Order: sequence, then structure tokens, then C-alpha cells
Amino acid sequence: MSLRELEQAVPALLDIRSAERRNIDWEFIQRETGVVLPPDFVALAETYPPFTVNDFLGLHIPSPGEEKYFLAGVQELLGNLAELRNAGMSHGHVPFPEPGGLLPWGDSSEGDVFYWKTSEADSASWSVLVSGRNDDWCAYAGGMTSYLAGLVRGTVPPDGLPPEFPSSTPVIEAD
Repeated sequence: MSLRELEQAVPALLDIRSAERRNIDWEFIQRETGVVLPPDFVALAETYPPFTVNDFLGLHIPSPGEEKYFLAGVQELLGNLAELRNAGMSHGHVPFPEPGGLLPWGDSSEGDVFYWKTSEADSASWSVLVSGRNDDWCAYAGGMTSYLAGLVRGTVPPDGLPPEFPSSTPVIEAD
């Protein structure tokens, strides 16, 4: 799904849209992670600052010149997942960069974590996996922007998330 389709599903995004391309150092992020992040995420991050949806879901979007802080946040969540795995509580999921590892792109105010399930295939084909705070692990076969748009439109069930999330007209706040 394209950024435009997400904007159609969540028109409040347009209120925080950057006037110019944000110019994130993707080469630095790629050197540090070893992967090219999904194109829908790159388009979103080049257009929007980090933001939250309904004061619940925070998207981890790098800021120009602060890419190392973005990566530090990713590493912290990967460490948390490694701890879950080591305790036998990750339902077989492993942290990136292990093969098929999970790479976080967001989290909630209630402890849910939103991941890409990576693969050796092009990152455009990575799927979404949500680790709910109640030990729910819910998969979505599409990409991040498709998942978000589907949540708002009601075509993607909010499995593992509060039933009232998201609202049909979500409030978007830049961080």
C-alpha cells in the first residue's frame, strides 16, 4: 500500500506533513543495520516526523541528524525481544538480525510492540507482526502502511490490541 492510501485512510496525517523531504541518512541506517528498510516506511519517514496515533501507537521514525537515536531505540526493543526469547516467551520469534528476525517499527503506551518480520526477500515484502502485551502474537501478511490503513478502515482486525483502537478518525500527534 502506498503512502497516499494511508493518507486517505488517516487524513489527520496531512496536518503534520513536512513541507519538504526530511532527508534522513538512510545510508547510515543501512550500514548500521545491514538492510534497506521497507520502501513504504522510507516514504512515510521522508514525509512525516515521528508521531503517535490516538495517544497509543508510537511510530519509530528517524529524524534527520538523529539517526543514531532511532537505531538506539530499535536496539533497546531488540534487546527486550532477545530477553523474551531467552526466557522461552517469544513463541519462537527471534530478534533481527537473526534469519527471519523481527525488527521493531513501533510500540504502544501499553507495551505492545509492532515489528516487521524480516526475510531475505526484498524488504517491500516483509510482513507485520504485533506482540501484544498480553502475550498475543498476531501476524499481518502486508506491509506497515497497509496494516495501519487497514486498522483505521476496519479491514484489519485489531488483534491483540484494545478493541477501541484505533478510532475511525484517529488523532495524530507529532512527537
